Formats: sequence, structure tokens, C-alpha cells
Amino acid sequence: GKSGTGEDACPTSDSIASMRPVLAAVACFLLAGPLFRLTAVDTPTPEQLIRAAIAARHSQEAKGWKFTYREDQDQFEKDKKGVTVPGTRRTFDVIMLEGEPYRKLILLNGQALDAKMQKRVEQEMEVARAERRKHKLGTITRSVAVTELESLEKLFDNKVTGEEEVLGRKAWRMESQPKAGYKPANKEEEQALGARRTTWFDQQEGVELKHLDVFIRATNGFQPGSELELQYGKVGDAWLPAAQSLRVDFKVLAVVHARVETRYRYYDYKKFEVESKIIE
Repeated sequence: GKSGTGEDACPTSDSIASMRPVLAAVACFLLAGPLFRLTAVDTPTPEQLIRAAIAARHSQEAKGWKFTYREDQDQFEKDKKGVTVPGTRRTFDVIMLEGEPYRKLILLNGQALDAKMQKRVEQEMEVARAERRKHKLGTITRSVAVTELESLEKLFDNKVTGEEEVLGRKAWRMESQPKAGYKPANKEEEQALGARRTTWFDQQEGVELKHLDVFIRATNGFQPGSELELQYGKVGDAWLPAAQSLRVDFKVLAVVHARVETRYRYYDYKKFEVESKIIE
């Protein structure tokens, strides 16, 4: 996301958002509920797992749920010896502003903002509010793009490699390797093929519980070995982002080289209704 105090998009850096548009959106909205269930009697095929997760996602998206929530963002850097240097914790309230999510900074390192910073935050939010009113073309719904899961069948060779427990739930583990010799149709596909993916699917409800991307070649500045991980948790009947971590070795030309780790935690979800009510 942007480096300011408030944002109108989801919580990933601009470089990550440009490389993985789906990641930028995925931190804001939700996964699906239990429409399509898989039994744990027989090992399912990769196609069954992927399509069950897509069906579950469609089911939840159809409910039209939106949520406000709180986000902790911890950023660390590594020195030349690879030692992690503690960074700053920023805490945001992710609220609905003119019908769309907005990240409002509320704490720095667990402390309330000083008067100067608080004023800046409020000013930025009012600017964003005015911009949204000016350019609003009706209600726009942002959701997790199904194409992210669908691309696994198209771009990757997938293999179910066993059962594991993830977040206290039984899950199928699927390994995805970029298809050898596949010619990407566009820049997005080319970037997607720069990483291998491991995905964990919930055995009971069919949803995606977690995925991990590990870069196997330099891609848009991200060096081999960089990792992007996203986990989901169940809140009521909804599956929502719970945690995200970016462990990145980033290099652009010969002048910018950074080893950064950013961890996100999403919690205190509340269902948001059109009438601007927060349901506890």
C-alpha cells in the first residue's frame, strides 16, 4: 500500500500490488463458506481441490458481506549479516469510507498518535472522502478474484502431496510448479510463473486455508527465495484473511537492494451493513 497514514487499498506495497494484484485485494475481503465439501475418505485430485475452493468462494461472495477490521503491520529489515532489525508497528482501523475500505492509522508502536499526526490522519481521510464522492460511480464491490485459483490449473503442474494440520484443522497440501515450456500470454502470467506455490485446503469445508509463494527466479525486483504467505481464519460463517507475511529480498538495478520482512495481522472483524451500522 501507500506509505502515508491512510490508504484506500489493501495492505501490500505498491510493488507487490503491481506484481500480484490479487494479493492487494485479498487482504481486504473474504473467502467463501461451505458450499462444496470434500470428504477426507479418498485423496482428491488437484482439480477437485481447486474447483471446490472456487465454488466455496463464489458462495460467500454471493452473500455480499463486507467487514471492518483492525490491522497490525510490523516491518523489519535485515542488516548485511542477515540479522533482523526491529522496525515500527503500525495499527490501522480498516473502515468503510463512502462504501469502500479505508485504512486509518490509529496507533504507532502501540501508542496513541500525537496531536500533529492525528490531525494529519484526519486531513488525509477527508481528502480521500472528497475524492471518492467526486469520482463515485455507484457502489463498487471488490472481492478476491477467482482467477488466482483458476490460474493454478492453467499455469502450473499441481500435485496433492499429503495431509497436514493447519491452524488446528485437517488440510490437504498441494504443490504447484510452473509448467515447463509454457509461454505466458501477458505480463501477469509471466510474473506468476516466477514462483512455486504450496496451497493448503480445508478438508471439511473445501476452502483455501493458506498459501505460500516462493520465488524461483528474479521477478519484478523480487529475488529468488523471497516468500509471500497468506493465512485465512473462520469468523462466524465467513472465511477471512487472518495473517500475511512478506519475506522479501528486493533488488532494482544496482542502486536499491533491501531485505525486508513485513507481517500483517487482521482481527476484530465486524460485519458492515449498507445503513452504516456495525454489528457486534
